[in-house]
Amino acid sequence: MVKEHMQSLKVVMILCSCFFAFGTFWSDWSFDYYFLWAKLSEHPNAVSRASQYYMNQYDAPEIIQYIPFVNLLIAAVGLSAGLANMTDGNVLFDGASLVLMLFALSTYATSVKPALKNISETDVVSELILNLKNIAAAHCIMTLAVTGMIGLQVTHFYLNRRADAVEVVVQKPETKKSQ
Repeated sequence: MVKEHMQSLKVVMILCSCFFAFGTFWSDWSFDYYFLWAKLSEHPNAVSRASQYYMNQYDAPEIIQYIPFVNLLIAAVGLSAGLANMTDGNVLFDGASLVLMLFALSTYATSVKPALKNISETDVVSELILNLKNIAAAHCIMTLAVTGMIGLQVTHFYLNRRADAVEVVVQKPETKKSQ
C-alpha cells in the first residue's frame, strides 16, 4: 500500500467538500424543518420566510451561484485522483462515492433548481408549499448522499492506514534477515 501515500490528501479534499456541502444544507435547515417535520398550521410565517429566502438564493448574482460548483470540482479532483490509482479499494470506495456525488447532483438539478425557479414565479400558496417541500426533501436526500460519501472515505482511509501499518510490521523482520 505504499502507492497510496497520497490517499490522505485525496480524502481531505473530498471531506472538505462534503463538509462544505453540509454547511450549505445546514443553513437551509432553519427553513426546511417546517416543511418536513412540523405542522405548517402551527407556523404561519414559515411559507413566507422560506419563500423569501429561496427567492433571494435564486436571484443571487451568478458568481455566488457557482461557488458550490467549485466545491464540487474539488471533490471531483479528489475522487479522480483516487480512481486514477486503480486499486481495488479505490475503485470500490471512490467509485461508490462518485455514484453518491452524481446522485446528489442529479437530485439538485431535478428537484431543487426547478423548485427555486417555480418559487420565484408563483404567488399561489399551495404551489409554494409543494415546491418548498420538494426542496426540503431534496436537501434531506442530498445530506444522506454526502453522509454516505463521508462514511466511505473515512472507512477507506482507515483501512489504508491499517494496511500500511501491517506492511511496515511485515517488512521489519525481512530487513533484519538481510543484514
